[in-house]
Amino acid sequence: MSNKSPKILVVDDLPDWRTTIQGLLNDEGYQQIKVAESRTAALKLFESETFDLAVLDMRLDETDEGNTDGLTLAQEIRQTWPQTKVIILTGYGTPETQELALQPDRKGRQLTEDFIPKTKSVELIAAVQRVLKQLPKSNN
Repeated sequence: MSNKSPKILVVDDLPDWRTTIQGLLNDEGYQQIKVAESRTAALKLFESETFDLAVLDMRLDETDEGNTDGLTLAQEIRQTWPQTKVIILTGYGTPETQELALQPDRKGRQLTEDFIPKTKSVELIAAVQRVLKQLPKSNN
């Protein structure tokens, strides 16, 4: 990681998970972390700043019966802010949702960089480090 800390957005509808993920990232030395509780709040943050990485919960609302609001947000991020990398976290993962998360978008770009169960904090940190190492030096 360079001297400038990458900007990370954590999006989860549950306050405890937002705090946990932010704490894990802080413990690894990442300091520029913003949190959002919903798709709408995340998009509002994107209007005023850019992020190197977005860590999104797959299910962003209890009314999300398909448990795919995070994928919808990932698609919006990819279309509007293609430089932002995305990692999906979930407690509701299935092989089908994992396949959706890791499939290419309409332009052939992979939708997300990784798909990780929420309980796998070591995997999350490893994925964050791997993704951020791949960023161009001028971005991070």
